[in-house]
Amino acid sequence: MNIRWLAVLSALHSLPWGLRAQDSASADTRPTRLFRDDLPLAISLAGDLRQLFKDRDTLTEKRFPATLTWRVEGGDTGTVLIALATRGHSRLLPTVCDVPPLRLYLPEGEERPKFWRGQGSLKLTVTCKRDPEYTQYVLQEFLLYRIYELFTPMSFRTRLARTTLVDNERRDTVGVIWSFFTEDADDVARRNAGEIFEQPGIRFGDVDSAAMLRVGVYQYMVANTDWALQLYHNIRILKVPPGIYYPVPYDFDFSGIIKTPYAHPSPKLPIRSVRERLYRGPCPDMTQLGPIFAEFNAKKDTIYALHRALPDFDPKRSADALKFLDEFYKTINDPKKAKSEFQWQCQ
Repeated sequence: MNIRWLAVLSALHSLPWGLRAQDSASADTRPTRLFRDDLPLAISLAGDLRQLFKDRDTLTEKRFPATLTWRVEGGDTGTVLIALATRGHSRLLPTVCDVPPLRLYLPEGEERPKFWRGQGSLKLTVTCKRDPEYTQYVLQEFLLYRIYELFTPMSFRTRLARTTLVDNERRDTVGVIWSFFTEDADDVARRNAGEIFEQPGIRFGDVDSAAMLRVGVYQYMVANTDWALQLYHNIRILKVPPGIYYPVPYDFDFSGIIKTPYAHPSPKLPIRSVRERLYRGPCPDMTQLGPIFAEFNAKKDTIYALHRALPDFDPKRSADALKFLDEFYKTINDPKKAKSEFQWQCQ
């Protein structure tokens, strides 16, 4: 592991990510080992990557044998045989990504190393083109997951990984890229002593009102319109006893704050660019929004600090993101603007 990578690990470990919402202390609701620590992994995926990356079938999944090697500075290291498959929607298209998002399948039973216990399969979001901008996109999407974690434990945890891709057939390193693992929805449910609810027909009025407003305001903050509660599109529903429903958003690559070249709003919406904010949550009373806005104001310094501290994040892109966030904070702290954006427009 080179000196530069050690410096990256050290910098990431010192970030204010320990300020995220706390889980229950009981053993049954603790996050699995992979997601308990913020320190990024160094991993290697080796296999017939050429054939893997050619598989862009959205209907039938094909698994390819591979080897996963991992290392955590000052901690676990090892190698295990796994299977890899491609996944995704927009990023599965070869016109969008050279390297599509991946799913890792870990071995069962005793063959699964302790570090990966509790994980059957895992989503891995990767830098999908050999273009510096695409590195920024994946780092920024990772950041959006981490920022949402600041607000609630009912969120998907992530783990950053510096990933070396090795094509065994060519005996060649395809690339060294940034990527991140995303927690499985069932693990989110277990941490919160609940279950994933998947019955059709759910509406805004069925879920916890404060949680739904929080999701709506968060998506507005990052300018993401690529979600729909009723369709379970980029959002999961967590049912917690005695029967309360909570929305858990994911998949933020269409957010205007990131501005990927393939992101575009639905033609059904009254906006023409993902950089235009549009509130898509439930129509609120302004008194309901007050406590939600207070949460966002309380997290502002930490949100800005995360943008400034992320290693390999382009300073110009960071500055642009902070300017974009400035506009959001001006809006929620101006009663007239806030009413226009969240109430009048909603109606």
